[in-house]
Amino acid sequence: MVSGPNEERGATVKAIDAAIDRIRQLPETEQELLARFVLHEIAQDGDWRDTSERHTESLARLVAIISAEDARGECPDLDAGDL
Repeated sequence: MVSGPNEERGATVKAIDAAIDRIRQLPETEQELLARFVLHEIAQDGDWRDTSERHTESLARLVAIISAEDARGECPDLDAGDL
């Protein structure tokens, strides 16, 4: 049986509900800290997404330049062990 988007969403919502239930069992100060942390992380993710969207064209140009240089053999071969 193949799971669809609604089933995946349902599993995610259940996981969030379970996490919230566990958090509610913690002392109030810890609940507040966790809530602030989660909200901060969500904001950071949104900031990163906004920044990357604003710079998509610049990143695409950079990739094109590097790809062209690599196609001309101008880029050195890299060994992951040397990084």
